[in-house]
Amino acid sequence: MLPSRSARWVRGARSGFLCFLLGSSLALGGGKKHRKTSPTPSPGQASEAIGLKNIPLTIGHEAKGIVFPDYDLRGRLVGRFEAGTAARIDENRVRFTELKMQTFDQKEQPDFDIAMAHAILNLETHILESQERATIKRADFEIAGDAMRFNTGTHQGTMTGNVHMTIFNQKEISGAKPKR
Repeated sequence: MLPSRSARWVRGARSGFLCFLLGSSLALGGGKKHRKTSPTPSPGQASEAIGLKNIPLTIGHEAKGIVFPDYDLRGRLVGRFEAGTAARIDENRVRFTELKMQTFDQKEQPDFDIAMAHAILNLETHILESQERATIKRADFEIAGDAMRFNTGTHQGTMTGNVHMTIFNQKEISGAKPKR
């Protein structure tokens, strides 16, 4: 009778040990699948949940030395805002002083550097407006004007007033061959 009881115990111990190994391997393997991913909006989710709509300012509050990124719907960096002060005027507008904005191209490489003394950003239309002198710099040109309107979504804008443009590599832009 004793041999039979010990055989049951050995089979039970083996089964328990195998269950323990199987459970622990599943637990360890399952932990590797969890990755931090950037949130992707669902088709029904409005674009307001991503990008410039999430500026952490309450209405009437002014923040000094604020820096924040601007992402598109795919999660790519399209802009970086750095302001001396930022204040939310109302639900849809933010006022900046000493604003330095850098835009990025499709490959997230720096494209434009924009400097404005005072500007207002409309969060609904993504239009940045300044009624004071503003400057846009890129590797091949620099342009400055008395007033500026810039769409942060399309990277297109207009300058009015006394506009001055300096082109650094005119031969490269025109495609002209250098004289010998």
